[in-house]
Amino acid sequence: MTELLTDNQDTKILIVDDTSANISLLTEMLQLKGYQILAANDGRRAIKIATHLLPDLILLDIMMPDMNGYETCQILKSQEQTRNIPVVFISAKSEIEDVLMGFSVGGADYINKPFYEEEVYARIKSLISVQQLNKQLSHSESELKTVLQKYQQQADRLEKIVSHIDNGILEVDAQGNIEFVNPAVSQLFNYNITELEGMNLLQLLAEPFAGEYKQYLLEPGSKEEKQFSSILVKRKDGCEFPVDFSLITLPADEPRYLAIIHDISIHKNREEKLKDLSYNDSLTKLSNRRRFDEFFHKEWRRSLRNRKPLAFIMIDIDNFKLFNDTYGHKQGDDCLITIASTIKNTIKRPGDMVARLGGEEFVVLLPDTDREGVMQIAEQIRKAVEQQEIPHYSSARGIVTISLGIAISMDKNCDSTEQLYKNADQALYQAKKAGKNQYRIFEC
Repeated sequence: MTELLTDNQDTKILIVDDTSANISLLTEMLQLKGYQILAANDGRRAIKIATHLLPDLILLDIMMPDMNGYETCQILKSQEQTRNIPVVFISAKSEIEDVLMGFSVGGADYINKPFYEEEVYARIKSLISVQQLNKQLSHSESELKTVLQKYQQQADRLEKIVSHIDNGILEVDAQGNIEFVNPAVSQLFNYNITELEGMNLLQLLAEPFAGEYKQYLLEPGSKEEKQFSSILVKRKDGCEFPVDFSLITLPADEPRYLAIIHDISIHKNREEKLKDLSYNDSLTKLSNRRRFDEFFHKEWRRSLRNRKPLAFIMIDIDNFKLFNDTYGHKQGDDCLITIASTIKNTIKRPGDMVARLGGEEFVVLLPDTDREGVMQIAEQIRKAVEQQEIPHYSSARGIVTISLGIAISMDKNCDSTEQLYKNADQALYQAKKAGKNQYRIFEC
C-alpha cells in the first residue's frame, strides 16, 4: 500500500457530482490509492476548480441541475487551460446515445453506475498513464525542434534521437529528394531505408497532396512550418493511409526541410465507426433523425437546383400504444424491427432514404420522384407491412397496419423543408382520420 501511495501522491483527481454520498464514496476509494482529491457539487464550481488547480483527471456526473455534465465538459474542452484534462463520465445513463454524446463533447471514457471499484481504478490508472505519456511526448517534440535548430551539424546525435521516435522523420533537399529517414518511416511505408534514401518525398504522397507539397516548395521566399492535416500517403504496395504531415525549414545555407509524419489510420478508423454509430438508430439499424436531417436538407437543395421533385412519405404504425400495452415492450421492439426491415426492403433505389424519426414514426425520402411514382411506392409499403400479418388482437383488423402521409416539394405553398415536413404530417393525419391502413397525399 505504501508503494502505491507514493506513486499516486502527486496526482490530483476532481470529482464532480451533485450527490454528496457519491463524492464521499469515490473520495474514500481513491484516497486509499493515494490520489489527491478535489470535489465540486455542480458544473460551474467544477470549472473554476479545474481552471485554477488543473487536476490530472476529472470524474464527472451527467445528471446535475443548472448545468449538466455534457455542458460542463464542453466548457472545459473550450478553455486553453483545461482542454487537455481527461474527463471520465460516471453516470447511470447507459443508452448508446448517452455514451456517444459523452464522447462527442470530448469525454475520454464512460463508466456506468453502479460501478465496480477495480474498474474505476483500472480506467483511472490507464487514462493518467496516457496523460503523462502525452505530456512527455509534447515535451519531447518541443525538445526535438530545439535540438534540430541548435545542433543540426551534430548528425550522429540527431540520428540516435529520431531512431527511437514512433513518428516518421525524413530530411529532404529543396527538390524533395530524401537524404535521411528514421526506422519509423521504413515501417510505415514498407520500404527499406536504402530504397527510401534514393526516392523523392512526392513518391510517398497520394494525390492531390503531392501537388500541394510541390507547390509549397516552389513558392518564393522563406518558408515557415507547414502542416498538412489528414492527408493520404501510399505504401510500397500502393495502399493508401491517412497521416498528419508537417514540413519544417531547417537552418542551413541551402534550402532543406524536415518532414514529420504521424500515422492516424487507427484514429480515423475509430472516428468512422463512431460516426456510423451516431448516424444509425440502435434498434432498427435504419438511419436516425440526425442522418435524416442532413440528407433531407442536402436533397432539398439539390431538388431546387435541378428543379426535380422531392417526395416525402411519413409513416406511423397504427394503434402502436395498444400493441405495447397488449404484448409488452419486447414484442413492441420486435415489431418495430420487422416493419423497419419491411420498409427498407421495399425501397429499391440506392439514392432513396428510409429513417426512423423516433417511436413508431418512420420516413421515406424519394429524390426525383413524381406524384404517381410516390403513390405507387406508398401503396407497396402499406401492402408489404400488411402482408407480414403481425398479430395485433387489440386492433380492429387483428394485425399490425400502417398509415402514410405523402407530400411533394414541387406542390404549391411548399417553399421549405419545414413546410414539406408539415404537409406530409397533415396528410398522415388525414389517413388516420379516414380509418388508418391507407395513405393520403397532401392537397394544397
